[in-house]
Amino acid sequence: MAKILYGIDRFVDGKPGMWSGKRIGIVTNQTGVTSDFRSTIDVLKEMEGVSLHKLFACEHGVRGDVQAGVHVEDFIDEKTGLPVFSLYGPSKKVSTELLEDVDAIFFDIQDVGVRFYTYLATVKYIMEACQQTGTAFVVMDRPNPIAPLTSGNILESEFVSFVGPYSLPVCLGLTIGEYARLIQKELYPEVDLHVYGVKNWDRSMWGDQWQQNWIPPSPNIPHFSTTLYYPITCFIEGTNLSEGRGTTKPFEWIGAPWFKPEEMIKHFADKNVEGVELIPAYFTPNMSKHVGDLCKGVQLLVTNRHSLQISHVAYELLHSIFSVHEEAEWLAPFKEGMHPFTDLLWGTEKVRMAIDSRLPYAVAADSWDKGLDDWQKRIDSILLYN
Repeated sequence: MAKILYGIDRFVDGKPGMWSGKRIGIVTNQTGVTSDFRSTIDVLKEMEGVSLHKLFACEHGVRGDVQAGVHVEDFIDEKTGLPVFSLYGPSKKVSTELLEDVDAIFFDIQDVGVRFYTYLATVKYIMEACQQTGTAFVVMDRPNPIAPLTSGNILESEFVSFVGPYSLPVCLGLTIGEYARLIQKELYPEVDLHVYGVKNWDRSMWGDQWQQNWIPPSPNIPHFSTTLYYPITCFIEGTNLSEGRGTTKPFEWIGAPWFKPEEMIKHFADKNVEGVELIPAYFTPNMSKHVGDLCKGVQLLVTNRHSLQISHVAYELLHSIFSVHEEAEWLAPFKEGMHPFTDLLWGTEKVRMAIDSRLPYAVAADSWDKGLDDWQKRIDSILLYN
Protein backbone atom coordinates (compact mmCIF):
# COMPACT_ATOMS: atom_id res chain seq x y z
CA MET A 1 0.00 0.00 0.00
CA ALA A 2 1.32 3.44 -0.97
CA LYS A 3 1.99 5.86 1.86
CA ILE A 4 -0.83 8.28 2.57
CA LEU A 5 0.15 11.90 1.95
CA TYR A 6 -1.74 14.65 3.75
CA GLY A 7 -2.72 18.02 2.36
CA ILE A 8 0.32 19.65 3.95
CA ASP A 9 2.56 17.12 2.16
CA ARG A 10 0.99 18.10 -1.15
CA PHE A 11 1.50 21.77 -0.36
CA VAL A 12 5.17 21.22 0.49
CA ASP A 13 5.71 19.20 -2.69
CA GLY A 14 4.15 21.93 -4.80
CA LYS A 15 6.07 24.76 -3.09
CA PRO A 16 4.29 27.98 -2.10
CA GLY A 17 3.04 28.67 -5.61
CA MET A 18 0.25 31.25 -5.58
CA TRP A 19 0.81 31.83 -1.84
CA SER A 20 4.39 33.04 -2.24
CA GLY A 21 4.77 36.36 -0.46
CA LYS A 22 1.23 36.26 0.90
CA ARG A 23 0.58 36.92 4.58
CA ILE A 24 -0.59 33.63 6.07
CA GLY A 25 -2.45 32.79 9.27
CA ILE A 26 -2.99 29.18 10.26
CA VAL A 27 -5.49 27.31 12.42
CA THR A 28 -3.79 24.16 13.66
CA ASN A 29 -2.89 22.03 16.65
CA GLN A 30 -0.65 19.09 17.53
CA THR A 31 -2.23 16.98 14.75
CA GLY A 32 -1.00 19.43 12.12
CA VAL A 33 2.03 17.44 10.97
CA THR A 34 3.40 16.11 7.72
CA SER A 35 3.38 12.38 7.03
CA ASP A 36 6.92 12.26 8.44
CA PHE A 37 5.76 14.03 11.64
CA ARG A 38 7.15 17.53 11.07
CA SER A 39 4.98 20.28 12.55
CA THR A 40 2.97 22.18 9.96
CA ILE A 41 3.77 25.38 11.85
CA ASP A 42 7.51 24.71 11.67
CA VAL A 43 7.36 23.65 8.01
CA LEU A 44 5.56 26.83 6.97
CA LYS A 45 7.75 29.02 9.17
CA GLU A 46 10.88 27.65 7.50
CA MET A 47 9.57 27.42 3.93
CA GLU A 48 11.03 29.95 1.51
CA GLY A 49 8.39 32.24 0.10
CA VAL A 50 5.86 31.66 2.89
CA SER A 51 5.18 34.53 5.28
CA LEU A 52 3.60 32.97 8.37
CA HIS A 53 2.04 35.88 10.17
CA LYS A 54 -0.09 34.53 13.05
CA LEU A 55 -1.53 31.37 14.58
CA PHE A 56 -5.10 30.63 15.59
CA ALA A 57 -6.15 28.20 18.35
CA CYS A 58 -9.54 26.52 18.54
CA GLU A 59 -10.83 24.17 21.28
CA HIS A 60 -7.96 22.32 23.05
CA GLY A 61 -5.39 24.94 22.02
CA VAL A 62 -2.68 25.14 19.40
CA ARG A 63 -0.59 22.44 21.14
CA GLY A 64 -3.51 20.30 22.40
CA ASP A 65 -2.89 21.09 26.06
CA VAL A 66 -6.34 22.47 26.97
CA GLN A 67 -9.22 20.28 28.17
CA ALA A 68 -12.65 20.26 26.56
CA GLY A 69 -14.78 23.33 27.22
CA VAL A 70 -11.96 25.40 28.74
CA HIS A 71 -11.52 28.83 27.17
CA VAL A 72 -8.30 29.33 25.23
CA GLU A 73 -6.49 32.62 25.79
CA ASP A 74 -4.40 34.69 23.35
CA PHE A 75 -0.66 34.24 23.87
CA ILE A 76 2.75 34.16 22.18
CA ASP A 77 3.95 30.79 20.87
CA GLU A 78 7.31 30.18 22.55
CA LYS A 79 8.82 28.18 19.71
CA THR A 80 8.08 30.57 16.85
CA GLY A 81 7.49 33.87 18.63
CA LEU A 82 4.25 34.24 16.66
CA PRO A 83 1.07 35.58 18.24
CA VAL A 84 -1.65 32.99 18.88
CA PHE A 85 -5.24 34.24 18.74
CA SER A 86 -8.03 32.26 20.34
CA LEU A 87 -11.06 31.09 18.37
CA TYR A 88 -12.37 29.40 21.52
CA GLY A 89 -12.91 32.16 24.05
CA PRO A 90 -16.12 33.67 25.45
CA SER A 91 -17.19 34.21 21.82
CA LYS A 92 -16.73 31.43 19.24
CA LYS A 93 -17.33 33.72 16.26
CA VAL A 94 -14.30 34.75 14.23
CA SER A 95 -13.74 38.50 14.35
CA THR A 96 -13.16 40.01 10.92
CA GLU A 97 -10.53 42.24 12.57
CA LEU A 98 -8.34 39.15 13.04
CA LEU A 99 -8.25 38.71 9.26
CA GLU A 100 -7.44 42.28 8.30
CA ASP A 101 -3.67 41.75 8.13
CA VAL A 102 -3.62 38.31 6.46
CA ASP A 103 -4.28 37.29 2.87
CA ALA A 104 -5.17 33.67 3.60
CA ILE A 105 -6.17 31.44 6.50
CA PHE A 106 -4.76 27.91 6.35
CA PHE A 107 -6.47 25.11 8.29
CA ASP A 108 -4.65 21.90 9.27
CA ILE A 109 -6.31 19.86 12.03
CA GLN A 110 -7.26 16.20 12.21
CA ASP A 111 -11.05 15.96 12.42
CA VAL A 112 -13.01 12.88 13.56
CA GLY A 113 -15.99 13.09 11.22
CA VAL A 114 -18.63 13.75 13.89
CA ARG A 115 -21.13 16.62 13.89
CA PHE A 116 -20.59 17.76 17.48
CA TYR A 117 -16.78 17.74 17.33
CA THR A 118 -16.27 21.48 17.50
CA TYR A 119 -13.67 21.92 14.75
CA LEU A 120 -16.54 21.77 12.25
CA ALA A 121 -18.15 24.83 13.85
CA THR A 122 -14.80 26.65 13.79
CA VAL A 123 -14.46 25.99 10.05
CA LYS A 124 -17.93 27.37 9.44
CA TYR A 125 -17.24 30.53 11.46
CA ILE A 126 -13.91 31.09 9.69
CA MET A 127 -15.56 30.75 6.30
CA GLU A 128 -18.27 33.23 7.31
CA ALA A 129 -15.57 35.76 8.25
CA CYS A 130 -13.58 35.01 5.08
CA GLN A 131 -16.60 35.76 2.91
CA GLN A 132 -17.01 39.11 4.65
CA THR A 133 -13.34 40.09 4.28
CA GLY A 134 -12.37 38.42 1.01
CA THR A 135 -9.66 36.41 2.79
CA ALA A 136 -8.82 33.09 1.14
CA PHE A 137 -9.47 29.89 3.09
CA VAL A 138 -7.02 27.05 2.45
CA VAL A 139 -7.64 23.55 3.86
CA MET A 140 -4.78 21.10 4.23
CA ASP A 141 -6.98 18.03 4.09
CA ARG A 142 -6.70 14.87 6.20
CA PRO A 143 -8.54 11.54 6.11
CA ASN A 144 -11.71 11.00 8.10
CA PRO A 145 -10.95 8.11 10.52
CA ILE A 146 -14.55 6.87 10.35
CA ALA A 147 -15.24 7.77 6.72
CA PRO A 148 -17.14 4.53 6.00
CA LEU A 149 -19.63 5.49 8.71
CA THR A 150 -22.35 7.85 7.45
CA SER A 151 -25.02 7.57 10.09
CA GLY A 152 -27.41 9.37 12.40
CA ASN A 153 -30.20 11.89 12.28
CA ILE A 154 -29.86 15.23 10.49
CA LEU A 155 -29.73 18.29 12.76
CA GLU A 156 -32.81 20.53 12.64
CA SER A 157 -32.07 24.20 11.94
CA GLU A 158 -33.65 25.36 15.22
CA PHE A 159 -30.90 23.55 17.12
CA VAL A 160 -27.83 25.01 15.40
CA SER A 161 -25.07 25.60 17.98
CA PHE A 162 -21.33 25.23 18.47
CA VAL A 163 -21.85 21.47 18.91
CA GLY A 164 -24.16 21.34 15.90
CA PRO A 165 -23.12 24.00 13.39
CA TYR A 166 -25.23 22.93 10.42
CA SER A 167 -27.76 20.44 9.07
CA LEU A 168 -25.44 17.43 9.15
CA PRO A 169 -25.87 13.79 10.19
CA VAL A 170 -24.10 12.65 13.36
CA CYS A 171 -21.37 10.96 11.29
CA LEU A 172 -21.01 12.88 8.04
CA GLY A 173 -18.59 10.65 6.14
CA LEU A 174 -16.65 13.66 4.80
CA THR A 175 -13.11 14.93 5.24
CA ILE A 176 -12.71 18.44 6.61
CA GLY A 177 -11.90 19.65 3.09
CA GLU A 178 -15.08 18.14 1.68
CA TYR A 179 -17.06 19.64 4.53
CA ALA A 180 -15.62 23.07 3.66
CA ARG A 181 -16.71 22.52 0.06
CA LEU A 182 -20.24 21.77 1.27
CA ILE A 183 -20.31 24.91 3.42
CA GLN A 184 -19.09 26.95 0.44
CA LYS A 185 -21.73 25.43 -1.82
CA GLU A 186 -24.68 25.85 0.53
CA LEU A 187 -23.80 28.85 2.72
CA TYR A 188 -20.83 30.95 1.60
CA PRO A 189 -20.44 30.67 -2.18
CA GLU A 190 -18.18 33.73 -2.42
CA VAL A 191 -15.43 32.26 -0.21
CA ASP A 192 -12.14 31.83 -2.06
CA LEU A 193 -11.69 28.18 -1.00
CA HIS A 194 -8.69 25.98 -1.81
CA VAL A 195 -8.30 22.36 -0.69
CA TYR A 196 -5.00 20.50 -0.84
CA GLY A 197 -6.25 16.94 -1.05
CA VAL A 198 -5.05 13.69 0.51
CA LYS A 199 -3.22 11.22 -1.76
CA ASN A 200 -3.41 7.39 -1.65
CA TRP A 201 -6.52 7.34 0.55
CA ASP A 202 -10.15 6.46 -0.14
CA ARG A 203 -13.27 6.68 1.97
CA SER A 204 -13.57 2.91 2.45
CA MET A 205 -10.57 3.08 4.83
CA TRP A 206 -10.86 3.25 8.63
CA GLY A 207 -8.30 5.12 10.73
CA ASP A 208 -6.46 1.95 11.70
CA GLN A 209 -5.87 1.18 8.01
CA TRP A 210 -3.86 4.31 7.19
CA GLN A 211 -0.56 2.75 8.29
CA GLN A 212 0.07 5.98 10.21
CA ASN A 213 0.35 6.57 13.95
CA TRP A 214 -2.65 8.17 15.63
CA ILE A 215 -2.08 11.61 17.14
CA PRO A 216 -4.90 12.50 19.58
CA PRO A 217 -6.75 15.55 18.21
CA SER A 218 -8.04 16.29 21.72
CA PRO A 219 -7.30 14.93 25.21
CA ASN A 220 -10.28 12.58 25.30
CA ILE A 221 -9.80 11.06 21.83
CA PRO A 222 -6.58 9.21 22.72
CA HIS A 223 -6.85 6.36 20.18
CA PHE A 224 -8.36 5.72 16.78
CA SER A 225 -10.78 3.30 18.45
CA THR A 226 -12.18 6.19 20.51
CA THR A 227 -13.56 7.71 17.31
CA LEU A 228 -15.92 4.73 17.01
CA TYR A 229 -17.31 5.24 20.52
CA TYR A 230 -17.38 9.03 20.63
CA PRO A 231 -20.35 9.56 18.25
CA ILE A 232 -22.38 7.09 20.33
CA THR A 233 -21.61 7.92 23.95
CA CYS A 234 -21.00 11.66 23.59
CA PHE A 235 -24.79 11.86 23.96
CA ILE A 236 -24.26 10.79 27.59
CA GLU A 237 -22.79 14.29 28.08
CA GLY A 238 -26.37 15.57 28.10
CA THR A 239 -27.16 13.50 31.22
CA ASN A 240 -25.95 13.28 34.82
CA LEU A 241 -23.89 10.16 34.02
CA SER A 242 -20.16 10.12 33.38
CA GLU A 243 -19.16 9.45 29.77
CA GLY A 244 -15.73 8.30 30.92
CA ARG A 245 -13.91 11.63 30.76
CA GLY A 246 -11.00 11.60 33.17
CA THR A 247 -10.47 7.85 32.83
CA THR A 248 -8.34 5.58 30.65
CA LYS A 249 -11.43 4.73 28.56
CA PRO A 250 -13.15 8.01 27.65
CA PHE A 251 -16.41 7.40 25.79
CA GLU A 252 -16.03 3.62 26.21
CA TRP A 253 -17.04 3.62 29.89
CA ILE A 254 -20.32 5.17 31.05
CA GLY A 255 -21.78 5.10 34.54
CA ALA A 256 -22.45 6.77 37.88
CA PRO A 257 -22.22 5.84 41.58
CA TRP A 258 -25.86 4.69 41.51
CA PHE A 259 -25.68 2.81 38.20
CA LYS A 260 -26.98 -0.81 38.00
CA PRO A 261 -24.69 -2.63 35.53
CA GLU A 262 -26.39 -6.02 35.45
CA GLU A 263 -29.90 -4.63 35.05
CA MET A 264 -28.68 -2.24 32.38
CA ILE A 265 -26.93 -5.00 30.42
CA LYS A 266 -30.01 -7.23 30.50
CA HIS A 267 -32.35 -4.42 29.42
CA PHE A 268 -30.05 -3.44 26.55
CA ALA A 269 -29.44 -7.04 25.43
CA ASP A 270 -33.17 -7.55 24.93
CA LYS A 271 -33.06 -4.91 22.18
CA ASN A 272 -30.72 -6.96 19.92
CA VAL A 273 -28.75 -3.93 18.74
CA GLU A 274 -26.26 -4.87 16.01
CA GLY A 275 -22.53 -4.24 16.28
CA VAL A 276 -22.16 -3.63 20.01
CA GLU A 277 -22.12 -5.41 23.37
CA LEU A 278 -22.04 -4.20 26.99
CA ILE A 279 -19.97 -5.59 29.86
CA PRO A 280 -19.70 -4.35 33.49
CA ALA A 281 -17.14 -1.63 34.26
CA TYR A 282 -16.01 0.21 37.39
CA PHE A 283 -14.04 3.45 37.28
CA THR A 284 -13.21 6.64 39.16
CA PRO A 285 -13.03 9.79 36.99
CA ASN A 286 -10.25 12.25 37.83
CA MET A 287 -12.12 15.12 36.16
CA SER A 288 -15.56 16.16 34.91
CA LYS A 289 -18.73 14.52 36.25
CA HIS A 290 -18.47 12.35 39.39
CA VAL A 291 -14.82 13.27 39.82
CA GLY A 292 -13.24 11.19 42.60
CA ASP A 293 -16.28 8.93 43.00
CA LEU A 294 -16.29 5.22 42.23
CA CYS A 295 -18.70 4.77 39.36
CA LYS A 296 -20.48 1.55 38.53
CA GLY A 297 -21.20 1.29 34.86
CA VAL A 298 -20.73 -0.50 31.57
CA GLN A 299 -18.10 -0.65 28.89
CA LEU A 300 -19.37 -0.36 25.33
CA LEU A 301 -17.70 -2.83 22.98
CA VAL A 302 -17.94 -2.31 19.22
CA THR A 303 -18.01 -5.84 17.83
CA ASN A 304 -18.79 -4.98 14.19
CA ARG A 305 -18.09 -1.44 13.02
CA HIS A 306 -19.54 -2.18 9.58
CA SER A 307 -23.03 -2.71 10.99
CA LEU A 308 -23.07 0.27 13.36
CA GLN A 309 -26.12 2.50 13.24
CA ILE A 310 -24.94 5.34 15.47
CA SER A 311 -28.24 6.92 16.45
CA HIS A 312 -29.83 3.51 17.01
CA VAL A 313 -27.14 2.44 19.45
CA ALA A 314 -27.14 5.80 21.25
CA TYR A 315 -30.93 5.92 21.49
CA GLU A 316 -31.18 2.39 22.89
CA LEU A 317 -28.44 3.12 25.44
CA LEU A 318 -30.35 6.13 26.70
CA HIS A 319 -33.64 4.24 26.59
CA SER A 320 -32.17 1.52 28.81
CA ILE A 321 -30.44 4.00 31.12
CA PHE A 322 -33.65 5.94 31.81
CA SER A 323 -35.77 2.78 32.00
CA VAL A 324 -33.53 1.15 34.62
CA HIS A 325 -32.43 4.16 36.71
CA GLU A 326 -34.78 6.56 38.49
CA GLU A 327 -31.72 8.69 39.28
CA ALA A 328 -30.96 9.39 35.58
CA GLU A 329 -31.61 13.00 34.59
CA TRP A 330 -31.09 15.32 31.64
CA LEU A 331 -28.76 18.24 32.32
CA ALA A 332 -30.50 21.59 32.54
CA PRO A 333 -29.79 24.22 29.84
CA PHE A 334 -26.45 25.94 30.41
CA LYS A 335 -28.05 29.39 30.08
CA GLU A 336 -31.56 30.75 30.38
CA GLY A 337 -33.36 30.52 27.06
CA MET A 338 -31.09 27.80 25.68
CA HIS A 339 -32.17 24.32 24.68
CA PRO A 340 -31.12 21.48 27.01
CA PHE A 341 -27.62 20.30 26.07
CA THR A 342 -28.90 16.90 24.99
CA ASP A 343 -31.14 18.60 22.41
CA LEU A 344 -28.14 20.48 21.03
CA LEU A 345 -26.15 17.25 20.73
CA TRP A 346 -29.00 15.43 19.01
CA GLY A 347 -30.01 18.46 16.94
CA THR A 348 -33.62 17.92 17.93
CA GLU A 349 -35.85 17.80 21.01
CA LYS A 350 -37.63 14.72 19.70
CA VAL A 351 -35.13 12.24 21.15
CA ARG A 352 -35.38 13.57 24.70
CA MET A 353 -39.18 13.61 24.47
CA ALA A 354 -39.26 10.10 23.01
CA ILE A 355 -36.97 8.76 25.76
CA ASP A 356 -39.12 10.41 28.42
CA SER A 357 -42.15 8.69 26.88
CA ARG A 358 -40.19 5.39 26.56
CA LEU A 359 -41.02 5.17 22.86
CA PRO A 360 -39.37 2.36 20.89
CA TYR A 361 -36.62 3.39 18.50
CA ALA A 362 -38.61 2.47 15.39
CA VAL A 363 -41.27 5.03 16.32
CA ALA A 364 -38.84 7.75 17.41
CA ALA A 365 -36.60 7.46 14.34
CA ASP A 366 -39.29 7.03 11.70
CA SER A 367 -37.95 9.80 9.41
CA TRP A 368 -34.18 9.44 9.96
CA ASP A 369 -33.41 7.13 7.03
CA LYS A 370 -34.98 9.58 4.60
CA GLY A 371 -32.74 12.29 6.00
CA LEU A 372 -29.66 10.23 5.13
CA ASP A 373 -30.94 9.69 1.59
CA ASP A 374 -31.26 13.46 1.16
CA TRP A 375 -27.76 13.87 2.65
CA GLN A 376 -26.22 11.67 -0.03
CA LYS A 377 -27.82 13.80 -2.73
CA ARG A 378 -26.51 16.98 -1.09
CA ILE A 379 -22.89 15.83 -1.00
CA ASP A 380 -22.57 14.15 -4.41
CA SER A 381 -21.10 17.22 -6.10
CA ILE A 382 -18.56 18.12 -3.42
CA LEU A 383 -16.82 14.77 -2.87
CA LEU A 384 -13.07 14.70 -3.56
CA TYR A 385 -12.35 11.00 -3.01
CA ASN A 386 -13.78 7.67 -4.13
